[in-house]
Amino acid sequence: MSSPISISDDDDSFDVAPSLVEVPNISNTIVLSEDEDTVPTQSDVKMTRRSIIKNLFPTTSKMKGDFTQIEAKTLQNKPQHDITMEGVKVTLPVEPYSCQKAVMSKVICALNRKENCMVESPTGTGKTLALLCATLAWQKKFQDQISESQAKEIIGKHPEVVGAVDYITSPLKKEVPFPENFFSRKSFGEKSIYDVQTDEQSANQSKVEKRGNNCANEPREDGFVTIHKKLRKNSSDSLKPNSNVELSPGLVTPTKQPLQQDENTPEKVRELYNLVESLRCRTSIFVNCSLPVIYYGARTHKQLQQVVKEFKRTVYCGNASMTILSSRENTCLREYDNKQWPSKNDMCRGCTKTFQADKSSNQGSNCQFFDNRKALNHKTLPPAFDLTDLIEAGERLKACPFYAARDMASGANIVLCPYNYLVDPGIRNSMQINLQDNIVIIDEGHNIEDICRETASFDFKLHHLRSAIKEMAAVAALRCGSRHMISHIDFLLNVLKKWEQWFENQIPLIKNVVINNKEAIKLFEMEAFVNTLNEYNIGMDRYNGFSKNVLVFCKKLREDPRSLLGVTQSTGSLLESLETVMGYLFRDSCRNMKHFIPAFVRKVEFANENRSWRNSQFEKSVKNEQYILRLICLNPALIFAGLHSARTVILASGTLTPMDALKAELNTSFPHTISPKHAISTDRVWVGALGAAACTHAALRAAHAQDALGRAVRAACAATPHGVLCFVPSYDLIRVLRARWRDTGLWGELEELKDVFIESTDAKKHETMMQEYVESAESRGALLLSVYRGKVAEGMDFRDRQARAVIAIGIPYSNTKSIDVMEKKKYNDKYSRGSNGSLLGGGEWYRVHAYRALNQALGRCVRHKDDWGALLLIDSRFGNPHYREHLSSWVKSLFKTNDHSFEILEDLKSFMDKMNRDDTKTT
Repeated sequence: MSSPISISDDDDSFDVAPSLVEVPNISNTIVLSEDEDTVPTQSDVKMTRRSIIKNLFPTTSKMKGDFTQIEAKTLQNKPQHDITMEGVKVTLPVEPYSCQKAVMSKVICALNRKENCMVESPTGTGKTLALLCATLAWQKKFQDQISESQAKEIIGKHPEVVGAVDYITSPLKKEVPFPENFFSRKSFGEKSIYDVQTDEQSANQSKVEKRGNNCANEPREDGFVTIHKKLRKNSSDSLKPNSNVELSPGLVTPTKQPLQQDENTPEKVRELYNLVESLRCRTSIFVNCSLPVIYYGARTHKQLQQVVKEFKRTVYCGNASMTILSSRENTCLREYDNKQWPSKNDMCRGCTKTFQADKSSNQGSNCQFFDNRKALNHKTLPPAFDLTDLIEAGERLKACPFYAARDMASGANIVLCPYNYLVDPGIRNSMQINLQDNIVIIDEGHNIEDICRETASFDFKLHHLRSAIKEMAAVAALRCGSRHMISHIDFLLNVLKKWEQWFENQIPLIKNVVINNKEAIKLFEMEAFVNTLNEYNIGMDRYNGFSKNVLVFCKKLREDPRSLLGVTQSTGSLLESLETVMGYLFRDSCRNMKHFIPAFVRKVEFANENRSWRNSQFEKSVKNEQYILRLICLNPALIFAGLHSARTVILASGTLTPMDALKAELNTSFPHTISPKHAISTDRVWVGALGAAACTHAALRAAHAQDALGRAVRAACAATPHGVLCFVPSYDLIRVLRARWRDTGLWGELEELKDVFIESTDAKKHETMMQEYVESAESRGALLLSVYRGKVAEGMDFRDRQARAVIAIGIPYSNTKSIDVMEKKKYNDKYSRGSNGSLLGGGEWYRVHAYRALNQALGRCVRHKDDWGALLLIDSRFGNPHYREHLSSWVKSLFKTNDHSFEILEDLKSFMDKMNRDDTKTT
């Protein structure tokens, strides 16, 4: 037992029923002997009262792996910068650039007016941070307005909880360390149950203690504690000197005379507590339903990783909860057996279903990670986490990141995901994303037009069709196992067989079509195509029935796959995709047919790739062939229309020019547009063009052109310290250049100057290669050969030494022989003359499409205002102002010279020498 102590109490303490307070099991707990008037001392009653209140208002304990609000605030100790615009106070972790202020002002204005916004902000201007801070600040103000409105309503209906209204209107997910502090106002009687002892009370207590045993605070010889009694509030009883009692060695519980039932008794507090918690729960649900969610989309998870880093820097991190969505392919932790399962989707679907007739059964699934998914939540994750953090936490807690992230999305303030999750209606529905009245941000959105067209397009392959028929026929044979689905299965199986007949009758018609680039293509006029479908009873008249049966069948496949044993996820996806694309053709009185082009494709793979496949004598060398019905969407607005239900759509990128043309392609109003100037000083960037060769596809076949390019790249690498990025139009050209430069010895000269890397098409190899490149760039120096529109060119962050120069070879025009490009040019030529006059003609659309890719690549160099670097454009065509017209405005404004001879490389070297000297002095 610990040292003897003296305990006293003041009269505003109260007893608590054992059912309301959990007494801690502490080894040195001191237990009083029974006495009806025995009370503890002032210091310990405060601790007792605190523990009682803590039980009434429990807070999350700080355990290993948990992240409380207090911990979240440790991330925000750095100085913050406040700025008020459009009535919203925005807090940033750095002093904002003028261009960031302009972007935030436009975004908030759009949010206030429920309108769309288009932001073209140059690379290195803090676009992502501006978007995050502006939208999160606006969201916080919106939340405060709702809470204030709810507070007024609560006070009007329940005036007794006025002291707790701040607690009631605080979010459920927000931990309140001491909610009893909200009750400090005297709202429940003349004296608050949480009041501290006043000076007058302390003086009275001292007088009482003096009238008692003067040795009360000293230990007795027998080791027991002396207890004195003091007057209770409003009592006329006087203190009896002989009321001291001894502590019994046994563990007994002290008792008191029952207190009068007043407003401060535990029963009344419990009633008040229940009311407060009920009001808080109802208020939180109302606020969550009313508060717009921010959906932040970028092209890849690598880009989202940068978004998370910026979010982590903000003061909103920890207060605004987040989650990040991804596919099962990226997040599934269960070991995948490709012999048992066709895909990870099928494995997940097969392992996470209990197949119980009783839906209320608590029996787990066949996946430990799925059953434990709720262990992975906002309390066991840091306030800001990327996909890697999510997966690592899932592995540590044995919890499924895929389902945990989806569960967290229902209560998150900001949801991060690849932007095809927002654009593609199929993915949007499967991930349960509701954009109605919410905020959509599409960052790096220069590709949004292509993404939308690709989403609405569809490749219907004969071998996939036959696999689906085989699976459907097998499940149809099990009549007893799927009797409630027999009619739907039979209907769909009949339709798929009709499609197979259609394919087989088209094959002879395409056998004689010339193969170009391994494909033979037969185009249909839309009217003729629909007529052929009607002939096989799979056209317009059959669509409604087909659509209804697909919806029923696929719903059953998702919810109870055991009843459709043997049907894979790929068959369900095939049916849903076919239903979707046919819907584009046949819904709304077929008004969207004009936006599609049907093509029947024969795709071949040859046994001897070196032979010319244009000659029919080599038809016998075909190793493999596929037959595909390709429905090509030419109008991205059909898909982008799915975002119109959002409160505000913010489309952002460094390269959106010309904006009017993009608005026309998306058929969407963007009343708020902004394209601010670059934040970097003009003397920190060098931009020049070199006319080494006309870098067209035909011209680059010549050896002298390849040699000229080699000399230019070698000179640029010799002048530039650390990292150099070199972009070319295609992987084929990289292979051609490497072969030529090895033959001439120039490749060896490059390797003497720097470590040389080539962008890989394999994702895993690419990650390893990038790590090696960054290490080399920081030390010896490195050259990275990449392609426009590739992984390196789109959204990757090369800061400081990682990219001191960008070499852009040629202009990345798309393949003119591509059926998609040819038909899109024809489509724009046709409809640019119509009512939508802002739609670019085919030729101009083709040019703008190329320059957006070029501008993206150029933006890899300068990543912040203190960065520096050079842009070298190699192509004789840049000497013509026509070919500089669609370069980003900041690039055009920074051109140092119009000299396109090799002498310009001397100017580049002078710039590099100067900046490298300044950089060395600074470091």
